[in-house]
Amino acid sequence: MACDLLIKNGMVYINEGFEKLDVAVTGEKISCLAKPGTITEASRVVNAQDKHILPGMIDFHCHIREPGVEEKEDYESGTKAAANGGVTMVCPAPNGLFQSIANTGAYQKAVEAASKKAVVDFNPIASPLAFSEGEVQRLADAGTAFFKILEMNQKTPLKESFGTADSYVLDQCFAAIAKVDMYCSIHPMDMSWYLGNVQSIQNKGGQLDLCHVLPQLYGDEEMSSAAWHLAYYIRKNKMKWYALHCWHDGYIDLVRMLKKQGDMNIIASVEIMPTNGMSDELTDPKTGEKIPLGHTSMPNWKHIWEAVADSTIDILGSDHSPHLARHYHPETPFQSAAGVPGLDWYGHLLLNEVNKGNLTLEKLVKLTSENGAKAFGWYDRKGSNMPGTDADFTICDLNRTWVVGGEKIYTKCGLSPYYGQTLKGKVTQTIVRGTVVMDEGEILVQPGYGRFIKPGKSLRL
Repeated sequence: MACDLLIKNGMVYINEGFEKLDVAVTGEKISCLAKPGTITEASRVVNAQDKHILPGMIDFHCHIREPGVEEKEDYESGTKAAANGGVTMVCPAPNGLFQSIANTGAYQKAVEAASKKAVVDFNPIASPLAFSEGEVQRLADAGTAFFKILEMNQKTPLKESFGTADSYVLDQCFAAIAKVDMYCSIHPMDMSWYLGNVQSIQNKGGQLDLCHVLPQLYGDEEMSSAAWHLAYYIRKNKMKWYALHCWHDGYIDLVRMLKKQGDMNIIASVEIMPTNGMSDELTDPKTGEKIPLGHTSMPNWKHIWEAVADSTIDILGSDHSPHLARHYHPETPFQSAAGVPGLDWYGHLLLNEVNKGNLTLEKLVKLTSENGAKAFGWYDRKGSNMPGTDADFTICDLNRTWVVGGEKIYTKCGLSPYYGQTLKGKVTQTIVRGTVVMDEGEILVQPGYGRFIKPGKSLRL
């Protein structure tokens, strides 16, 4: 049997476990899995001896700043960073002006921009805020896999610039999304609680810098109370809920309770990048410049990993949020960028968590590809390593120990929140539809190789 690509001698994820198999790829599809040595003719061979072959990782929550803020990140730099981190497909969330991708014209422009520049597959995620104009149905027809919105219950400059939604708007919005039977990912935010707490700090003479203010924004009281508030309107409208940023104890316990009740279609994700293993500063490896960061209040990772183990948490994401060095102003938190880049290190960091014993490699596959592919309608193509599906693979060496710092960084900002840290586990190759896109940190394809992947049938987890 001859094939275009042969990946040999690796441990292949199949049937919820790993087996030593050779993988044959013909065209863009997996043509067969066979015992090692069975397939002898191939145009290209990748030797995966002592490595694991995972279904290609999908990042279900990242921010690629195109359209609108391309100076921070565009589809070329962002998807090269994704490939560098083992990601074969990205779902960029709306950012900047959320309304910029709330209609089909803007959505098509995003798809066109990505089609010219992306090196991995993609599906831009639309905002549902133009629901009153009938855009939810049109965006669903255009191919968005789900929707993304930010809750905001108080008028602030942040609300005006980000196109967020209060309770009344959310209620109507959820009803429109329920009609198209799609998930909506929602960032819970109780801004009134946040601003009140910040005012309390100020009244007590506390310092209003990023390090003191930011922990109030993503604390348990703020996010968990907002999630409980959201649950009422979601249940009322019978909308599918993608519970985003499920980090904190109260939020996790809510999702666990709702899943046990069984009357809601709910999936939950935790974004590992901004909160786990990150240093308290960003480093520019080229210059040595360091930017102090204000951490969000640190989640209870023991509680999170327990939620991963019992399947309360279904999905992991990077929340890759790149900004240029000049956008960080730690001394003036309300004018400062707060997110950090993460895609370049995504898969590597997750493998390190496997080696630390926080999750199994099998569970990692479910969290980074299989579960999301099922929920969002790609499982006939992505997330399984089954013959006939797209030949997307994340190949990794679990035993390689390395120090973050000397590797090539593709994200446009060039900043690292993990500089100097020692990791065990490394993605060595990223393969998208049968083509090796990344090999040992080098991107091998030209911009435009990535393809827009529309969703098919959603499967309930």
